[in-house]
Amino acid sequence: MLPVTELRPALTAFLTVLATGAGVDADDLEQSVWLRAMERSRTSGLPVDVRNWLRGLAVREALSGRGGGPETAVARVTQRHRGPEEELLRAERSESLRRALDLVPGRCRELLEELAASPDLTYRQLADRLDLPRGSIGPLRSRCLGRLRSLVAAVREE
Repeated sequence: MLPVTELRPALTAFLTVLATGAGVDADDLEQSVWLRAMERSRTSGLPVDVRNWLRGLAVREALSGRGGGPETAVARVTQRHRGPEEELLRAERSESLRRALDLVPGRCRELLEELAASPDLTYRQLADRLDLPRGSIGPLRSRCLGRLRSLVAAVREE
Protein backbone atom coordinates (compact mmCIF):
# COMPACT_ATOMS: atom_id res chain seq x y z
CA MET A 1 0.00 0.00 0.00
CA LEU A 2 1.28 3.46 -0.91
CA PRO A 3 1.57 5.70 2.21
CA VAL A 4 0.15 8.83 0.53
CA THR A 5 -0.95 10.69 3.68
CA GLU A 6 2.47 10.17 5.24
CA LEU A 7 4.54 11.17 2.20
CA ARG A 8 2.40 13.82 0.51
CA PRO A 9 3.33 16.93 2.57
CA ALA A 10 7.08 16.64 1.98
CA LEU A 11 6.65 15.48 -1.61
CA THR A 12 4.27 18.37 -2.43
CA ALA A 13 6.86 20.94 -1.37
CA PHE A 14 9.53 19.18 -3.44
CA LEU A 15 7.19 18.97 -6.45
CA THR A 16 6.39 22.67 -6.28
CA VAL A 17 10.05 23.63 -6.47
CA LEU A 18 10.75 21.03 -9.15
CA ALA A 19 7.76 22.07 -11.29
CA THR A 20 8.76 25.72 -11.16
CA GLY A 21 12.28 24.88 -12.31
CA ALA A 22 11.06 22.54 -15.05
CA GLY A 23 8.36 24.89 -16.29
CA VAL A 24 5.48 22.48 -15.69
CA ASP A 25 2.32 22.77 -13.62
CA ALA A 26 2.90 21.56 -10.05
CA ASP A 27 -0.57 20.00 -9.70
CA ASP A 28 -0.22 18.12 -12.99
CA LEU A 29 3.23 16.92 -11.97
CA GLU A 30 1.93 15.73 -8.60
CA GLN A 31 -0.94 13.88 -10.23
CA SER A 32 1.41 12.25 -12.71
CA VAL A 33 3.82 11.13 -9.97
CA TRP A 34 1.07 9.61 -7.82
CA LEU A 35 -0.45 7.90 -10.86
CA ARG A 36 2.88 6.32 -11.80
CA ALA A 37 3.45 5.32 -8.17
CA MET A 38 0.03 3.63 -8.02
CA GLU A 39 0.72 1.83 -11.31
CA ARG A 40 4.03 0.58 -9.96
CA SER A 41 2.54 -0.51 -6.63
CA ARG A 42 0.01 -2.65 -8.48
CA THR A 43 2.44 -4.27 -10.92
CA SER A 44 5.85 -4.82 -9.40
CA GLY A 45 5.49 -3.40 -5.91
CA LEU A 46 7.19 -0.43 -4.32
CA PRO A 47 10.88 -0.16 -3.50
CA VAL A 48 12.04 -0.21 0.11
CA ASP A 49 12.92 3.50 0.14
CA VAL A 50 9.63 4.87 -1.21
CA ARG A 51 10.39 8.50 -0.30
CA ASN A 52 13.58 8.70 -2.38
CA TRP A 53 12.05 6.64 -5.17
CA LEU A 54 9.15 9.12 -5.39
CA ARG A 55 11.57 12.04 -5.54
CA GLY A 56 13.48 10.36 -8.36
CA LEU A 57 10.22 9.61 -10.14
CA ALA A 58 9.20 13.26 -9.77
CA VAL A 59 12.45 14.44 -11.34
CA ARG A 60 12.04 12.02 -14.26
CA GLU A 61 8.42 13.08 -14.76
CA ALA A 62 9.32 16.77 -14.71
CA LEU A 63 12.16 16.28 -17.18
CA SER A 64 10.10 14.17 -19.53
CA GLY A 65 7.35 16.76 -19.57
CA ARG A 66 4.77 14.11 -18.68
CA GLY A 67 3.75 16.19 -15.72
CA GLY A 68 2.65 19.17 -17.76
CA GLY A 69 -0.79 18.55 -19.31
CA PRO A 70 -1.78 19.48 -22.82
CA GLU A 71 0.05 22.45 -24.22
CA THR A 72 -1.81 25.58 -25.18
CA ALA A 73 -0.90 27.35 -28.38
CA VAL A 74 0.41 30.84 -27.79
CA ALA A 75 -0.14 33.54 -30.37
CA ARG A 76 3.00 35.01 -31.90
CA VAL A 77 3.87 38.45 -30.68
CA THR A 78 4.57 40.96 -33.40
CA GLN A 79 8.13 42.13 -33.04
CA ARG A 80 8.89 45.79 -32.83
CA HIS A 81 10.83 47.48 -35.57
CA ARG A 82 14.58 47.23 -35.12
CA GLY A 83 16.91 50.07 -35.97
CA PRO A 84 19.97 49.61 -38.21
CA GLU A 85 22.33 49.16 -35.25
CA GLU A 86 20.17 46.42 -33.75
CA GLU A 87 19.92 44.69 -37.13
CA LEU A 88 23.70 44.82 -37.57
CA LEU A 89 24.31 43.38 -34.08
CA ARG A 90 21.72 40.67 -34.69
CA ALA A 91 23.33 39.75 -38.01
CA GLU A 92 26.79 39.59 -36.39
CA ARG A 93 25.49 37.34 -33.59
CA SER A 94 23.78 35.08 -36.11
CA GLU A 95 26.94 34.82 -38.19
CA SER A 96 29.02 34.01 -35.10
CA LEU A 97 26.56 31.30 -34.15
CA ARG A 98 26.58 29.81 -37.67
CA ARG A 99 30.38 29.77 -37.79
CA ALA A 100 30.61 28.22 -34.31
CA LEU A 101 28.01 25.57 -35.22
CA ASP A 102 30.16 24.62 -38.22
CA LEU A 103 32.98 23.83 -35.76
CA VAL A 104 30.90 21.62 -33.46
CA PRO A 105 31.83 17.95 -34.00
CA GLY A 106 29.70 14.88 -34.77
CA ARG A 107 26.99 13.92 -32.29
CA CYS A 108 26.81 17.39 -30.80
CA ARG A 109 26.15 18.93 -34.17
CA GLU A 110 23.43 16.38 -34.93
CA LEU A 111 21.77 17.00 -31.57
CA LEU A 112 21.94 20.79 -31.85
CA GLU A 113 20.57 20.71 -35.41
CA GLU A 114 17.66 18.49 -34.30
CA LEU A 115 16.94 20.83 -31.37
CA ALA A 116 17.03 23.88 -33.65
CA ALA A 117 14.86 22.26 -36.33
CA SER A 118 12.30 20.79 -33.90
CA PRO A 119 12.49 22.49 -30.49
CA ASP A 120 9.36 20.71 -29.23
CA LEU A 121 10.86 17.20 -29.45
CA THR A 122 10.93 15.22 -26.22
CA TYR A 123 14.11 13.51 -25.03
CA ARG A 124 12.58 10.19 -26.05
CA GLN A 125 11.96 11.43 -29.60
CA LEU A 126 15.48 12.87 -29.81
CA ALA A 127 16.94 9.61 -28.54
CA ASP A 128 15.03 7.67 -31.20
CA ARG A 129 16.06 10.02 -34.00
CA LEU A 130 19.72 10.02 -33.00
CA ASP A 131 19.87 6.36 -31.95
CA LEU A 132 21.05 7.23 -28.43
CA PRO A 133 19.94 6.05 -24.99
CA ARG A 134 17.22 8.37 -23.63
CA GLY A 135 19.15 9.00 -20.43
CA SER A 136 22.13 10.35 -22.35
CA ILE A 137 20.25 13.15 -24.13
CA GLY A 138 20.22 15.60 -21.18
CA PRO A 139 23.93 15.31 -20.33
CA LEU A 140 24.88 15.35 -24.02
CA ARG A 141 22.73 18.43 -24.62
CA SER A 142 24.37 20.19 -21.69
CA ARG A 143 27.88 19.37 -22.92
CA CYS A 144 27.05 20.36 -26.49
CA LEU A 145 25.55 23.70 -25.49
CA GLY A 146 28.60 24.39 -23.33
CA ARG A 147 30.88 23.55 -26.24
CA LEU A 148 28.83 25.77 -28.56
CA ARG A 149 29.00 28.68 -26.08
CA SER A 150 32.80 28.34 -25.94
CA LEU A 151 33.05 28.21 -29.73
CA VAL A 152 30.80 31.26 -30.15
CA ALA A 153 33.01 33.20 -27.74
CA ALA A 154 36.13 32.11 -29.64
CA VAL A 155 34.59 33.03 -33.00
CA ARG A 156 33.62 36.47 -31.74
CA GLU A 157 37.19 37.10 -30.56
CA GLU A 158 38.61 36.39 -34.03
